[in-house]
Amino acid sequence: MVWWWSPHLLSVGVCLLFAYGVAWLLACRGRRGIWEGIIASIFLWATVAAASWILPGWTGIPGDVLRIEIVYTFLASVVIGAIVGGSSGKLIVPAV
Repeated sequence: MVWWWSPHLLSVGVCLLFAYGVAWLLACRGRRGIWEGIIASIFLWATVAAASWILPGWTGIPGDVLRIEIVYTFLASVVIGAIVGGSSGKLIVPAV
């Protein structure tokens, strides 16, 4: 499975989609800054984590692995929020 491209491409695609979602939340709210990006990413992460935590039977992931997934995705979302929020004045055009 390591040699297949689809899981790796899916991981990259999901990260880019999450970053776009954080940028969209910041643009809709008209916010800028690292802390605003972190708050927006935590909000977006919480919705995804709540869905995967509530429905563990549907995901087929054991509880221990699900906890590890939730912790590392939280840390990744904080980093994405800081990057997107920090570059919001340079790369993201605020919604009008």
